[in-house]
Amino acid sequence: MARPKKHDQSEILDAVERVVARDGVLTIDAVAKEAGVSKATVLYEHSSKRDLVAALVERTIKADNAFNEACEAEFAEEPDAPLRGRIAAARHTPPVPEGNAAVLSLVSALMQDRELRATFRENQTALGQRLLAQASHPRAARLAWLALEGLKFQQHLEFHDWSEAERAEILEDIEALVMQEAWNTGGTHD
Repeated sequence: MARPKKHDQSEILDAVERVVARDGVLTIDAVAKEAGVSKATVLYEHSSKRDLVAALVERTIKADNAFNEACEAEFAEEPDAPLRGRIAAARHTPPVPEGNAAVLSLVSALMQDRELRATFRENQTALGQRLLAQASHPRAARLAWLALEGLKFQQHLEFHDWSEAERAEILEDIEALVMQEAWNTGGTHD
């Protein structure tokens, strides 16, 4: 049997996102049709639906980390650069109304697969350690990071829809936590 022609994996993963967003479910046949390739081509690189989702999770994490690191460069050599970069990234990526179907399906897949959750957990753990290691006030930074992640979670899961002005205000408040000079060892502030 001839081996299928190797195709651009990013095109196949783009097709996965479109299929999930459009259909709410993932099938190899739908991905192949969307990508304009044969089912055998999809299966040549990704042996199952789970493997496709795992590849999409890995790509999503890498892209998110790269985007946040690029935003962090704006704060190079300044205190709390990693966290301030993540806040800047959140300012640059406002939520897209009705645009989270792929995210919602990805979250659903994560809830059903311990290994996929572990991939995200490992990334979040490394990120948290890095943010806190470079924080001028670790307790304030931890609280700001949790607030930022909570904001993103609420938006992506479409639990709450803030106006642009409200969202900007929330991000300003989160940044104020990061820049808070009054945090002391007892964890209180003025």
